[in-house]
Amino acid sequence: MTPGLLGTLALAATLLFSVLGLGLSVLAALLRDRRYLEAARRFAPLSLIGALAAFGALEWALLTNDFSVAYVADNHSLEDPLWVTLVTPWAALAGSILLWGTLQTLYTSLVSARAGQSLDVWRAPIALATLFAIQVFFFGVMSLVVHPFDPVANPPADGRGPNPLLQNHWMMAVHPVLMYLGFVGLSVPFAYAVAAMVARRYQSWIFETRWWTLVAWGFLTAAIFAGKWWSYEILGWGGYWAWDPVENASIIPWFLATAFLHTAQVQERKGLFKGWNFAFITLAFAATVFGTFLTRSGVIQSVHAFADGPVGTVFLGFLLLTLLVGFGLLSKVGSELREAGEVRWVSREGALLAGALFFGTFAFVVVLGTLWPLVIEAVLGAKVSVGAPFFNQVSVPLGVFMLLLMGIGPVLPWRQATSEVVRNLIAMGSALGVGVLIGLLLSLTPGVALAIGLFAYNLTAVGLMVGQGIRERSRALGISRFQAFLALAGQNRRRFGSHLVHLGIALAALAIAFSQTYRFTEQKTLNVGGTWQTHGLEARLLSVGVRQEGNRVAVIAPLEVRALNRDGWASSGRYETRLNFYTQMGGQPIATPVVKYSPYNDYYFVLEEFDREKGSWATLKIIVTPMVLWLWIAGAIVVLGTLYILWPGTVGAPARSALPQT
Repeated sequence: MTPGLLGTLALAATLLFSVLGLGLSVLAALLRDRRYLEAARRFAPLSLIGALAAFGALEWALLTNDFSVAYVADNHSLEDPLWVTLVTPWAALAGSILLWGTLQTLYTSLVSARAGQSLDVWRAPIALATLFAIQVFFFGVMSLVVHPFDPVANPPADGRGPNPLLQNHWMMAVHPVLMYLGFVGLSVPFAYAVAAMVARRYQSWIFETRWWTLVAWGFLTAAIFAGKWWSYEILGWGGYWAWDPVENASIIPWFLATAFLHTAQVQERKGLFKGWNFAFITLAFAATVFGTFLTRSGVIQSVHAFADGPVGTVFLGFLLLTLLVGFGLLSKVGSELREAGEVRWVSREGALLAGALFFGTFAFVVVLGTLWPLVIEAVLGAKVSVGAPFFNQVSVPLGVFMLLLMGIGPVLPWRQATSEVVRNLIAMGSALGVGVLIGLLLSLTPGVALAIGLFAYNLTAVGLMVGQGIRERSRALGISRFQAFLALAGQNRRRFGSHLVHLGIALAALAIAFSQTYRFTEQKTLNVGGTWQTHGLEARLLSVGVRQEGNRVAVIAPLEVRALNRDGWASSGRYETRLNFYTQMGGQPIATPVVKYSPYNDYYFVLEEFDREKGSWATLKIIVTPMVLWLWIAGAIVVLGTLYILWPGTVGAPARSALPQT
């Protein structure tokens, strides 16, 4: 048994299991017979085993340097480090689709396990059938369009290795997996939405669906922040977000899933926004397919788009089919989606709807800006560019609006505003004004001063909400405020986790405002032994040398850095700037920066050029950027807040709703 044969058989078996699971699920739904549902459920773990076998076969081929497999010959070399070999399965088109398909079988198996506990023999089979249908698509693509185990007639002695940008940083092992976990995870709420519309059960689906969406949203959030850090540490430009088309493709489903998470709260509690929720979750899942289409079709040029293979048309068709199914069903049942009451705009449900519409608008703007050059080229034949300046101009006012709503929403009640709410809003407005005033007195730009005010505004909102809950619990139970805090934090994980998420987003906005406004760049050529003093640092070039590192040659220019403090210059450490040369790049270097992190400023050193004959000098660039460290801290806070909400014991929280479970 060879890896190629095992992988081919495993893919065929998984496709067969998926087709059988789909057929039995459809029968279970049509006949409303639990026996067919139980039979269908058995094929979910079998398809997972088949997918894992295929994925394991690809790893086996890579680890044993089996260049008779085309994927190995094209994306692996004998000199690759072990960790690069292990992550190579998702370094190119066929392997990344295999990763998607494998994770899809994992999610289907988890849903199948829960379907066995469901008493609904109408919705559960439809949800399972939808997930099996998605599996059929992906494993059909791997069987018919991009086969990960295509053989090579005359295997080479060595392969080409993966794209150097993918093997230049360990984040390659983390970011893509997180992204796919988020993308694939959104198929579950989409499946529940399809089942709810087919079965005409418009309320009860929202409870569990919101939990699954939060899982996928958490993975997407972690992936986006990890991607920012990867870009910051590997590309040598000193930034973390460039509104690259594939970056945009990752954030579009995040916006739409965020919109759903807001309106879902209202449906849980008030029975409102049923149609909005079906629309948002359909668009969120469709956006993941859209992102994969952009990444893998070759229709856009991007540092992230590593393939222009034959799947573009196939994924475009799948995207259109997804939209047709979701919105076709929604149009069919739209007249039945009667709201349980009216929306008071000066209330929490009004603020949540406004926030959801904001996120939907932001997603539309990003889609429009990303696709506009393609539209103009297709219609007029002219090439235009829509880059960071456009997105920055649009995102700043939208971001301000988001931060304002983020503070107001939790403060407003589910009913008409009271005098206490008015006092809270006055306190928040005062915090906003004081923050802006402090920023202006410090001679900061108006934009940064506003960012400080908005952070203070949101911090005050969270403080008021937490403080109010503690006071009420302390008075009601006659316990200390610390005990009341512990009780609230343990029993209201969703609320406290949401506060953490909002704080993290506000902190991220503050860090972005500072880092984008006060970034400083300087370049200097130093002789070995020479020093460079700038922005409170002194850097001395120690040497310029060449080092062979397996699959690459590295030119290294180490720096001894000292920081200026009250007592003068103090040693800060040794930092290695480098240029990495990979065979696949044809002699073109990849600048690998080194960063001195601090709570105030990041000092970002990049080796630009060097003396190729004697190694006696090097040209270095330093980028000083304030508060970038706080961006990564903000990302960690958001992820921790999400984990806190999802911690076991909170899934049943929606059961407190008095709405009928239909």
